[in-house]
Amino acid sequence: MPEDRNRQPRLQTARLTLIACTPECVDALENGADEAGQLVGADIPADWPDAELVEFLPVYAAQLRDDPSTLGYGIWLVVADQPRTLIGSAGFQGKPDDQGSIEIGFGVHPDFRNTGYATEAVNALLTWARQQTDVRAVIAHCDPGNPASIRVLEKAGMTRTGTREHLLAWSTEPL
Repeated sequence: MPEDRNRQPRLQTARLTLIACTPECVDALENGADEAGQLVGADIPADWPDAELVEFLPVYAAQLRDDPSTLGYGIWLVVADQPRTLIGSAGFQGKPDDQGSIEIGFGVHPDFRNTGYATEAVNALLTWARQQTDVRAVIAHCDPGNPASIRVLEKAGMTRTGTREHLLAWSTEPL
C-alpha cells in the first residue's frame, strides 16, 4: 500500500485517490476544512463531513490510537483527482470478525453522486480487502429504498444474501 510523507496509506484508481484516515487526519478534520484540505491535498466541500461521520470521527481516532493495526479497516477519504476534491468517504466497520468478514460502507457528497465514484471506491476497497490475509469475505447492508447504493453493490460484484433488520444484506464470494 503506497504511503505519503504523512504516513497515510493510499489507494489509487483511474480517477480517485483513497486515503486511509489516520488519527492526525481526524484531528485535522475536527479543526476545519482548511487544515484537513492541506493534509490530504484537496479542496473539501463546506458541508462535509455529514453529521454521522462527524459523530464517529472521535470514536474512530480513539480506536486507532489504542490499536494502530486498525488503520485500513476504518475510514478512507475519497478524493477525486480532477479537480482535486474530497468527494466522500468509504471504508470498513472494523477488523475482521471471527469468520473473517468485514463490513463495507460508503457515502458520496451530493454534488458528486451519479458519477461512478462510489463504485470505483468500493472496488478499490474490495481489491485491498482481497490482499489482507485475515479477510475471508466482505459484507454490506443497505436500505432497500436506496437504489443508488443497491446499484453500487451490484456493480461491485457483491451478491444479495437476504435481509437483516429491514436492510438488504450483501456479500462477496469468499475471498
